[in-house]
Amino acid sequence: MTRILVIDDEAVVRNVMVEILESSGYEVAVAETAERGLALLDSCDPDILVSDILMPGLSGLELLDAVRARRASLPVVLVTGGGTYDILTKALARGAAGLVTKPFSHTQLIAAVDDALDRSQRSEEELRERLFAPTLATALANAIEARNAELGGHCERLACFAVDIAQQLGLSDSEVESVRLGAILHDIGKIGIPDSVLLKPGPLDAGERTVIETHPLIGDHLLEPLDLLASARPIVRHHHERWDGTGYPDGLAGEEIPLGARIVAVADAVEAMSAERVYRKALSIDQIIAELRIERGAAWDPRIVDLALDSITQQELVA
Repeated sequence: MTRILVIDDEAVVRNVMVEILESSGYEVAVAETAERGLALLDSCDPDILVSDILMPGLSGLELLDAVRARRASLPVVLVTGGGTYDILTKALARGAAGLVTKPFSHTQLIAAVDDALDRSQRSEEELRERLFAPTLATALANAIEARNAELGGHCERLACFAVDIAQQLGLSDSEVESVRLGAILHDIGKIGIPDSVLLKPGPLDAGERTVIETHPLIGDHLLEPLDLLASARPIVRHHHERWDGTGYPDGLAGEEIPLGARIVAVADAVEAMSAERVYRKALSIDQIIAELRIERGAAWDPRIVDLALDSITQQELVA
């Protein structure tokens, strides 16, 4: 049951709030002063705090500051009989989750509490998603890298380079984060590729090439049930498309290819060329630059290649 701590120095108002809140199914604790309310924070452990503003001792605004310092995520709804513009502005600036003006109705109080709780819950869920999605992506990428010692750190290095390009393109924070997740997860479909193909030390034959080219589709299907990683799916599916339309799995061309996939395709190529492999040594910076220029406008988006070249020539690439 949701717990509410009600703080008001007027017993009549306090009792009215308790009656309204308890009749709506909330568990309620009370305090007659802000100081007493602060003392109850730990033992009561409320989900939300409802407090008068004008009280002897600490005011509701001062209480709000103290609560922010101790439990920054705890929503606080303030109740005032002096709803001046100055008080309202200060309350909002200090992080009040809601404001109720006396005299208030049953509906007004419950609406303010419900709205504050709903926004608090959504904020916590969004925070968990922001923290959990990268962790899940890294765990999945590590599962593929664990099968091949050569790939250790490949996804993280690729992601750093892809994020740099995305930021140069002026993408929003959420778009940059999608590029980062897509870069980390781009080869997750290789989990479904047999070791005999995935770990083959030499060139693949035609049949093996057909098998390896299924990994973008496998990756897309693996991520389908994971809503947290939905923004990465177009990158996972399309990072092997080519600008000239001869890539796979869907033969997309030019700007038909999702921008994130075009960014990761270039970053993937640069990272792969700069890394040591069983069958070849790492390419030099000059060789990487030459290859990018050859395939500019054929394999990769010219604009993204140009940004990659700028980063490399400015010695921003860590090989």
